Amino acid sequence: MDHMDPITMLDRVDELVSQRDRLSFSATVARHLVHRRAVSEVLLTDWRRTGADAFVCAAQWSRSHSFYRVRNGRHDPLLLAETIRQVGLLLCHEAYQVPSEHRFLMDRMAYDADLDGLWAGAAPAEIVLVVRAQELRRRTRSASALRLDVEFLRDDAPFGWGAGWVHCIGPLLYQRIRSPQCPQATVRQQQPAPVPPAEIGLHEADDVVLGQCWQPGEWPLRILTEHPVLFDHPLDHVPGMLGLEGMRQASRAVLGWPDAQPTTCDITFSRFIELDEPSSVRATVQQRSAASARVLMVLAQTGHTAAQGTVTITNLSYGNPTLDAPPCSTGNHCSA
Repeated sequence: MDHMDPITMLDRVDELVSQRDRLSFSATVARHLVHRRAVSEVLLTDWRRTGADAFVCAAQWSRSHSFYRVRNGRHDPLLLAETIRQVGLLLCHEAYQVPSEHRFLMDRMAYDADLDGLWAGAAPAEIVLVVRAQELRRRTRSASALRLDVEFLRDDAPFGWGAGWVHCIGPLLYQRIRSPQCPQATVRQQQPAPVPPAEIGLHEADDVVLGQCWQPGEWPLRILTEHPVLFDHPLDHVPGMLGLEGMRQASRAVLGWPDAQPTTCDITFSRFIELDEPSSVRATVQQRSAASARVLMVLAQTGHTAAQGTVTITNLSYGNPTLDAPPCSTGNHCSA
């Protein structure tokens, strides 16, 4: 896999991989530990500590997710980002004693997926995550900030890596940062008309987070506070996963590749994106071939950059790459 960033892929440790036999995929972790209200949005099923700041976690990816859908026989790469987000929350609460009333801010998110490892078989994908916490800062007993490096394994074979930088903020400090007058996601805001769904590879306008193009390469962001996945629970700002989805859709639009997927990304979030102010996503193609492109992404609001970074977009329509599941071996994707 090509790495956009000097983040080092975690070393393969056979003793940690063997933890798969002791991880359960039979039920999800408690919803509140990953800040989800719908059980269907909880990806993690188990976790174990393997060292002072080392862990293994289990996740299951459905073949029929309502939003992160299988496309051309592959799971959605954005599931790596959502899985990292949930791992960060789970471990902050359970391993680092961060109280439930604290708020969590993702300063940066990066991942790199091997497209062939995302094949969707006849059963949900059971994923093992080898996790290391680094750059740990503490406030009394609990963590105040940390970086999590995650290696994704399937059938004991690595197929992706990722990292997330998280800040944990207590309620009093959060109140000082955020005005009590900040609009909540329970108040529906007027949104720009969506781009045609087919142009960005979607079927429903309710999933389109881009408004009609403002100028070449720039679209207003549609903040869909009623969306059951992107706003699983009320917030006072735009969630990072909506920002990543906006970048995905803008990349498809600027390239004219409605079936493309973001196989790598490295995005830094520097400001809150407010619910009631116009915001935009800009996509600038830096490199392009028939099979993939590197795109610079910027989320902006009121003249300020709120998030920026790069994504590598892979054109799934190039070379007819629809992927069949690999033949039955020891994997759990085969029916008995």
